[in-house]
Amino acid sequence: MSSRRHALLLTCLFACSPLPALAEQAPLVEVVQPERTLVRDELITFGSLRSDESTVIRPELGGRLAAVHFREGEAVKAGELLVSLDDAIARAELAQARANLDLAEKSFERTQLLFKRGASNAQAQDEAQSQQQAARASLALAQARLDKTQIRAPYDGVLGLRQVSVGDYLSAGQDLVNLEVLDPLKVDFRIPQKAVSQVRLGQAIELSLDAYPGERFKGTIIALNPRLDEVGRSQAIRAQVDNRDQRLKPGQFVKVSVILAERPQALLIPEEAVMPMGQLLFVNLVVDGKVERRQIRIGQRLRGKAEVVEGLQGDETLISAGWQKVAPGREVRTVKRGEGV
Repeated sequence: MSSRRHALLLTCLFACSPLPALAEQAPLVEVVQPERTLVRDELITFGSLRSDESTVIRPELGGRLAAVHFREGEAVKAGELLVSLDDAIARAELAQARANLDLAEKSFERTQLLFKRGASNAQAQDEAQSQQQAARASLALAQARLDKTQIRAPYDGVLGLRQVSVGDYLSAGQDLVNLEVLDPLKVDFRIPQKAVSQVRLGQAIELSLDAYPGERFKGTIIALNPRLDEVGRSQAIRAQVDNRDQRLKPGQFVKVSVILAERPQALLIPEEAVMPMGQLLFVNLVVDGKVERRQIRIGQRLRGKAEVVEGLQGDETLISAGWQKVAPGREVRTVKRGEGV
């Protein structure tokens, strides 16, 4: 082969080689569209669930327990009979009080008749009337004692575990059984003093607890303690949460999220699309096939995403991966996020 032909062949090989074209090929980047979704500003704290009403049923008088009219753990209505004490002595006292009243009334009637005839004086009439009133008071007292041998539910609720048995002698004030109102429930929690101005009556809260992972139960703030705790510098708050299905139980420890603000159309982008430069934050956009850099301001960061509060309209195409190898004005090839760069 002549030297001339050899030179022509080399020239053709270099001219026809694709290597220079590959070297100048635009870099491949991964892109994503911003999404709009609900974002909340929340104050996170912890609290405890409490019954809406809670009491321990106790007798007001001492006596032997004659009968138990309930089953442990059952729901009862207001006024329903729960416990009966032995009422033999109370009934005897009531009968005696009635007899005393009957005697006092007859004595008063005779004294009045004698006074009208002039055979008695006013003092005797007053004494007879006083005895009549005392007998009436004694009858009322005896009736009240008898009534208190029948212990009834003060309101609708669910009973707890019984602490006594039939035949026990009960002293006044002894615990019998607890009664709880389970719907709604109260939630007691505290907030630091710096957040006091952000909380108000009627504000929404959400609860989460280990017993129901992934679920949130909604409630409303119903009371604010006007006085802050001097030791912890915190304010006591009480909220109310619906519990119709009675899945929540008094005494449970809960995580409380106080909803301070809601933005239903907040703009979110992947955190990896944010490019920090000193104290400023930027994103790289693809506009007409070329890179454009834009400064943004971030709000909340939520599970790998960042809320953009300034700098984007929502219809841009962002570079989420590969922005480290591009510069503003450079042409790029794009692939959707998740398909790989």
